[in-house]
Amino acid sequence: MPECVVANVKIHVEIPLLLLFFAFILSDSVKTNLIIFRTCYVTLGYNKSECALLGSQDADNETSKLEKIVEPYAATLNMVHSLTEACFSAVICLFVGPWSDRFGRKPILIIPIIGYLLFYVFFAVFASLENISPWYSLVCSIPVYVTGGGASYLTVLLCYITDVTREANRGMRMGVFEAVLSLGILMGNVSSSYVFSVTNYLGTFLISATCCFLNVIFTVFLIPESLINPETEGRLKNLFQLSNITDMLKTTFKGRQNYDRFVVLCCVLMLTIYILAINGDGAVIFLFLRENFHWSLRKYTLFSAAHNVTWVLGTVIGVYLLHKLMKISEAIMIVVGFMSMLVGMLVMGLAKYDWEVYTAAFSRALGGVLSPMVRSLVSKIVPNEEVGKIFSLIVVSESLFGMGGSPIYTAIYNATILTNPAMFNFVSAGIYAFEVAIAITIVVARNICMTNILGQDGDEQPIIEEAIS
Repeated sequence: MPECVVANVKIHVEIPLLLLFFAFILSDSVKTNLIIFRTCYVTLGYNKSECALLGSQDADNETSKLEKIVEPYAATLNMVHSLTEACFSAVICLFVGPWSDRFGRKPILIIPIIGYLLFYVFFAVFASLENISPWYSLVCSIPVYVTGGGASYLTVLLCYITDVTREANRGMRMGVFEAVLSLGILMGNVSSSYVFSVTNYLGTFLISATCCFLNVIFTVFLIPESLINPETEGRLKNLFQLSNITDMLKTTFKGRQNYDRFVVLCCVLMLTIYILAINGDGAVIFLFLRENFHWSLRKYTLFSAAHNVTWVLGTVIGVYLLHKLMKISEAIMIVVGFMSMLVGMLVMGLAKYDWEVYTAAFSRALGGVLSPMVRSLVSKIVPNEEVGKIFSLIVVSESLFGMGGSPIYTAIYNATILTNPAMFNFVSAGIYAFEVAIAITIVVARNICMTNILGQDGDEQPIIEEAIS
């Protein structure tokens, strides 16, 4: 197997990551707005001028009634898009992670971004054809489906970071990854409504396409391959080998000492459920704020920007101050992170005023530590040569089960829109309460593990490890 580059590699992956997520968020809410607008006057046949008022500050009671009719159709289309992309991405990602262990990380850091570049170009064409059905927007997503999408890209990017960092600073590097990702989201949220008002739908999608183009150029010319002497023969032939999947599953489920397999499987479960809740919330939060608080696109993007500021700050404070300087373990940080998310969702569900919505965002600030701390914990439990395979399974699991969040939350939102549109927030709160219980179990298991190491004979088999063998 190719060796990893650890020393003498200057890491640049944060810059293309920033460009990609800026492109995502810059156009995401604009894309949702376009789908709602196009659904209103093309699919449902309402007057174009009436449809233009949806989500604006000039909305009246009649517009609010129209919003309740249009939103479920738009939410269903968004759900279909999310499910389709998640299915294709998950299948391709099953093969891509193990493949990159042999043939290098760089090809998978380039190909999915080309898919997104074509997606934004096609969506710009779709936006310029004013009378075409919103369902044709799914055709624009075909390049993303066939190139692996965000799941493949993030899997290999995490493998790249694992290749070029040592165990001692991997938690910080994962924290930097999360912070840069959040910064890209922040920049996209802040500029989205302003870019849209200065340009239009076409201009916004072309700017996102330009960001993806710059991502490809930067990766091709400035990011070095993280594997020494990767294999070159049989790249295409070995891409869809079933042995890639079996090797990944064997690595994840194989027996380990001192509760390690138990903790690894708990980490996979936690991130999977977490992404399900995050995806579900993201699918309906814009619709919820439009309906419950009559927010415009600009007001929503400003809120999203504030939310991401607190998320970045919470990540920095959690990873650097609490974890690195104060030496609080990953397991405890995970408990703190899920408690933060639980409180935030309860506040959002009970919110009656705009300032309470912002309070909910502030309450979730330490949720930013969850992904880096879970992945750091996994990387310290398993050998370096196995981390990439487990990360691949984590991302695939997130994609497969996380895609359930969109239809589940969409169904909940559509069923409660006339009675209590905030109900989905309490569903999330229940999920995070369950996550807290899992995280506390990990803390207990790790403490018992240390007790076994310090006070018991080395040949004694831990009770939980026996139970799950």
